Amino acid sequence: MSEKPWLKAFEEEVARLRPLWQANYDDKIELSPRYPTEPPKWWFNKWAEEYPGKPYVMQGETVITYGLANDIARRLANALTSLGVKKGDRVAIISPNLPQYVLSIQALLKIGAIEVPTNPLYTVREISIQVKDSGAETIIVMAMFAEKAIEVMKEPDSPVKRIIVFQVPTMPVEVEKGDTIYDFNEIIAAADNTEPDTELTPDDIVRLQYTGGTTGVPKGCVLTNHNVMSKAVRIGQWVTNNYTTMKAGDIRALSIIPISHIFGFMAAVGFNFVCGGSLVTVPVPDPDAIFDAIERYKPATLPAVPTLLILLMNHPRFQQTDFSCFRGGIFCGGSALPEEIIRQFEEKCKCRIVEGYGMSESCQQITSNSAHHTRKIGSVGVPWVDTDVLVVDSVNGVEIMPPGQPGEIIFRGPQLMREYWNNPEETAKAMRDGWFYTGDIGYMDEDGFFYIVDRKKDIIVSSGFNVYPREIDEVCYAMPEVQDACTVGIPHAKRGEVAKTFIVLKPGAKLSEEEVIARCREKLAPYKVPKEVEFLSDLPRTPVGKPDRKSLKAMVAGQQV
Repeated sequence: MSEKPWLKAFEEEVARLRPLWQANYDDKIELSPRYPTEPPKWWFNKWAEEYPGKPYVMQGETVITYGLANDIARRLANALTSLGVKKGDRVAIISPNLPQYVLSIQALLKIGAIEVPTNPLYTVREISIQVKDSGAETIIVMAMFAEKAIEVMKEPDSPVKRIIVFQVPTMPVEVEKGDTIYDFNEIIAAADNTEPDTELTPDDIVRLQYTGGTTGVPKGCVLTNHNVMSKAVRIGQWVTNNYTTMKAGDIRALSIIPISHIFGFMAAVGFNFVCGGSLVTVPVPDPDAIFDAIERYKPATLPAVPTLLILLMNHPRFQQTDFSCFRGGIFCGGSALPEEIIRQFEEKCKCRIVEGYGMSESCQQITSNSAHHTRKIGSVGVPWVDTDVLVVDSVNGVEIMPPGQPGEIIFRGPQLMREYWNNPEETAKAMRDGWFYTGDIGYMDEDGFFYIVDRKKDIIVSSGFNVYPREIDEVCYAMPEVQDACTVGIPHAKRGEVAKTFIVLKPGAKLSEEEVIARCREKLAPYKVPKEVEFLSDLPRTPVGKPDRKSLKAMVAGQQV
């Protein structure tokens, strides 16, 4: 008899569910796609050779073709090699979404160096933690943030040996001089443009995608060539119904979500490895810059988070902008998008918002609604092709929860990371018997569609009842005066915890704490109704734009954020 009888039950359940999920795919989607063994650099060389004059990365008036991009990437790769960077070495990149960031990624892929994406908004302490954990000896950084990188390099126990700084012509910054500080353009100009002769396999590591870093010790998700290429194949098919709604090379992604985040990387840079498409970078989520990019370059896909879509909707140019170019869809993730926002946005734009669910550990997506076929508003869709997802009890993780009953979401698929970098304890906790335990609470309906309720750690336990903050947020979003809402748990002498909701009102709108609570009472059970409501001018956010519950809890506790 098996020591783990639940594993047999898992297999039987996914066998039962797969036909349900597959029935909701677009009709041309391959159920068993072939994943290429060639690494990303092979594909990039292919497109550069076949279409050297085709635009690859665009920003403002700057257009860098595939041919030029490949020339620069080869030179940078050879320059890095001459400085001592070799296959398997970690290289941190600190930059917003700029062409130099994209070209740096391509250079690292050519020599098998491992990218350590680092958010430029991080403090010196946060950068230092990530650099030391990864052992990165090289940092490529935009000049505006070079001072932080140099400070990290000067720490006595820092692994950093060299820093490569690139300038943006419109905002030059004076950078400290030093023997280990190099100018991006100078080292490229001095290098040759032959293709580096580095052999790469599907198992080689591409990226250490860190799960956090603002508090505590972050974990580096080890993502391989196979992880990335398996996602690239499936994203291309999903967006185009296997290239029947548009040709592969016509795909042009609007890159606003930070490339340092897995969503921004795969949805703009990663999937173009196979498609041979292009990307339009927008370094700062400024509405005017976004609308300018849409009007100038007519991108076909828009990876977004709810905050971004709400920002666009509330801008005067929203009503005048033509969104018909987004034939591949607007893909929204990160947090739940209120149903009312979806309906208003789609009514004006005449294009579909596709919600999905994923994480750093999954190299982007786990589930998604269809870009062209069946979807359910409020759901994050069905499991991605070649991916299995179950809902199990949140205590032991072995009992399959019935439809409609919340539990912890677990998944498996070719996109699952290899491990957490140098962290076998956390790896063993999260990865069990081939399944990854996400820590997210959700449920599946009778049709096989999944719904995210909340993070396991964000659940509020009030008088013994589980209260899911997102449910309260949805009620608040339905109020016409509310622009943004986020609920957290706060200590309570009798109930243990109660809900407190932070609200951002729309310009000119008025609403009182008493009115919010009264309206919540009409829609929620008594134990779910927020005990307190506080109005803010804006919500604190994580680097990718999600409402930052940790910061809000710290505000409640009177801590400095």
